[in-house]
Amino acid sequence: MSHPADPYADLAERVAAVVTAHPAVAALHGGEFGAVATYLPGRKLVGVRIGDGDEPVEVGLVVHAGHPIPQVVRSVRRDVSALCPGSVVDIVVADIVLADAVDMS
Repeated sequence: MSHPADPYADLAERVAAVVTAHPAVAALHGGEFGAVATYLPGRKLVGVRIGDGDEPVEVGLVVHAGHPIPQVVRSVRRDVSALCPGSVVDIVVADIVLADAVDMS
């Protein structure tokens, strides 16, 4: 099944770049049913959805363990709000991951 490209695709890609550059963010997350997504030509950008009209900008995150969740959410919301002025920005932390390969020996 083919999906039309999202009219907010460019903005969604910029939001994704800013969010994934945050040091506490491990990855984007599409939510329980993968609904937080933007359709791009030939692919789907999971974890960012730019709302239409009064709908919010939605961002799903996976956060690295050890970072205070409320601070991460405030920081990411501030960064996304700078790209989407006037929009409500909903941030959902969907998961937390531990540091890669911790050597316990």
